[in-house]
Amino acid sequence: MSDHLQRLQTVYDERFAREYGPWRPVVAQVADKFLACGVLDHGFARIRCEACTHAYLLAFSCTCRDCCPSCHAKRLAIWTQWLDTTLLAPVPHRQVVLTIPKRLRAYCLYRRRLLGEIARVAARTVTAAMRTLTGERDLAVGIVACLQTHGSRANWHPHLHLLVTDGGFRLDGTFVSWPAHDTARLTEAFRRAVLRLFVRLELFDEEQAAGMLTWPHSGFHVHTAVWVPSEGPTAGTETADPLEFLARVLVHIPDKGHVTAGMPTARAGCGVRASPPPLRCPPSSPRHDSRRPRPAAGGRPCSSRCSRSTRWCVRPAMAPCGSSRSLPSRR
Repeated sequence: MSDHLQRLQTVYDERFAREYGPWRPVVAQVADKFLACGVLDHGFARIRCEACTHAYLLAFSCTCRDCCPSCHAKRLAIWTQWLDTTLLAPVPHRQVVLTIPKRLRAYCLYRRRLLGEIARVAARTVTAAMRTLTGERDLAVGIVACLQTHGSRANWHPHLHLLVTDGGFRLDGTFVSWPAHDTARLTEAFRRAVLRLFVRLELFDEEQAAGMLTWPHSGFHVHTAVWVPSEGPTAGTETADPLEFLARVLVHIPDKGHVTAGMPTARAGCGVRASPPPLRCPPSSPRHDSRRPRPAAGGRPCSSRCSRSTRWCVRPAMAPCGSSRSLPSRR
């Protein structure tokens, strides 16, 4: 990111704004914080033990969402633990995923607040459907809404994940379960509610909304099949024997020199193999031996002076191996 961020800002409007929306100031702010994350030059705290006087420096973290994988994972772990221990009631829950058609997704690129409006529409739609099916007009439904703006290829695909109580609470605190429901009817209710929102915000007129209602494949979809029972974990927690859990984790550590790489197969289209054949070093790299595609006896992984496509350099057994200490995965 540090090598390309400044150049990206100079060409973004010309090359990417049409597909990914305008450049937002928050992007540069978060990127700068991410590049400073964990770097002692940008601030640190000195940690010292009063008992043994051992001390070390702890670099400040950026605490950014999404951009920094380390800080994002920590925030997510803390948040899910808070959900499980503080917020979620000990009742069954259900995941409800709601998607919108491609025609409407582009509007969210230029009006990010529209994502919040759609989330509120989704929560009201699910609540109204549950109250209608149970016949309880004052039923209180618990909903945690999470916005996700990307698909599996990091493309722009805004959609919603709702964690919903599989029912609701009466005023006296008793829980009423969500009866069997038709997701097609729930999808249609969500579709009409979103189109009314776009008309109310004057993003398009009623005639365009009526035209979208005639589409045989609307692009709206609601999925409600993921169900979590009340006696099971409600937010991904599990109590396990420490030794058993450690053994379960350590079994996934690969042998030294083994990597996982995709390769085409006749049936599945993608397969896995261990230790793909190494590539030769470029002629300009130190100690290069073009006659050997694999390391000779005593050969070690290349140092960072070789290109990214480098696999091995032939080195004496006692020579330093540079900054790389393991076989990189094949690109």
